[in-house]
Amino acid sequence: MIAWAFARGRIDPKAADRGGQTVSSGPPGGRNLRLFLSLGAAIILASALPGCRAEPEPPPEPIRPIKILKLGAGTGPFEVEYPGIIEAARTAQMAFEVPGRIIEFPVVEGNRLEKGQLIARLDPRDFEEALAKQTANSEFLKAELERHQTLFDEGVDSKQVLEKAQRNYQVSLSSVAQAKKALEDSELRAPFDGVVAVKLVKDFRNVQAKEQVVVFEDDSYLKIIVSLPEADYARITPGLTMAERNDHADIQVEVTSLPGHFFPARITEAANAADPVTRTFRVTLTFEPPEDLNVTSGMTARVIASSDIVTDSDADNYMIPVQAARGNEAGNAFVWALDPETMEVHRLAVKLGAVSGSMVRVVDGLNDGDEIAVSGVGQLREGLRVRRFGS
Repeated sequence: MIAWAFARGRIDPKAADRGGQTVSSGPPGGRNLRLFLSLGAAIILASALPGCRAEPEPPPEPIRPIKILKLGAGTGPFEVEYPGIIEAARTAQMAFEVPGRIIEFPVVEGNRLEKGQLIARLDPRDFEEALAKQTANSEFLKAELERHQTLFDEGVDSKQVLEKAQRNYQVSLSSVAQAKKALEDSELRAPFDGVVAVKLVKDFRNVQAKEQVVVFEDDSYLKIIVSLPEADYARITPGLTMAERNDHADIQVEVTSLPGHFFPARITEAANAADPVTRTFRVTLTFEPPEDLNVTSGMTARVIASSDIVTDSDADNYMIPVQAARGNEAGNAFVWALDPETMEVHRLAVKLGAVSGSMVRVVDGLNDGDEIAVSGVGQLREGLRVRRFGS
């Protein structure tokens, strides 16, 4: 209201200074107009000041840490990775060779047994009776043979009669051996030092011949079987012995449930022919289980192998992690190359070859000494400054 009164020229500024007495000054004159304009300019300036403040500069973009791979002369060692399932070194799917009723099954899953210790036993009475019957028959036929031999020596029996007695006795000996084996087969005993992995039947049950009763394992060392793709198998130098392959390779097993724990492994078997369906080559590796960690058969794992056993045809190629290779809008492959002077990354076009496990072969576009990004490549852009991971 005061500003409106000033604008209308109804308040004398001097009167206001003398205690608020108002004196009409008539129509606005020059003095009042200047006062009004000054007051309006001050109000406008005051309202405009906040909008004229300088905006703070945005913080500098953080320098992204990435892992860098520096390419050396030739291919150097290549690294591949394959999944697999851990198995015991030896596994016995144990079953009785004869039918019967289990009367003794003293083991439980996890029991560790020495070779020859009892696992299970069938009711032996029928087998003992059969053995006694066959033994008695054999003894009778033996006496008959001796009698016919005497008669033959005296010229009473013919040679044909003697030979028949001999055949009958030999058959009885075979029957006795079979009865003895059946009695022995009524017991299951540990074939080697190991552990009872799984009990497949319950106590006091009737089982058939060849019906699996228990799984027994030798866990003194473990094995893992992987399927080697044709591309990887073709790169291995031919003519090497198993020992030479192990000497040139660094093979580690990492159990899925124990990330970060690596166990050295060795090749024990390698198929020389591809599987007709999968076209892969079966390779068996063994490793010793750790004493302080629980690693057992059935666990999933991955085999990580690096080797310098490569053929001459690979000498001008480079193996890089699959995730390091990218594709542009046109579908052409490239990698992020690092300029070590500016620590900036730039796109570098490459030509890719076959994929081997977690690695891919680069057949053109890279040279010795090139440094490329192998981590965080999805967040990189042209000219972005980076730093080496861990620096």
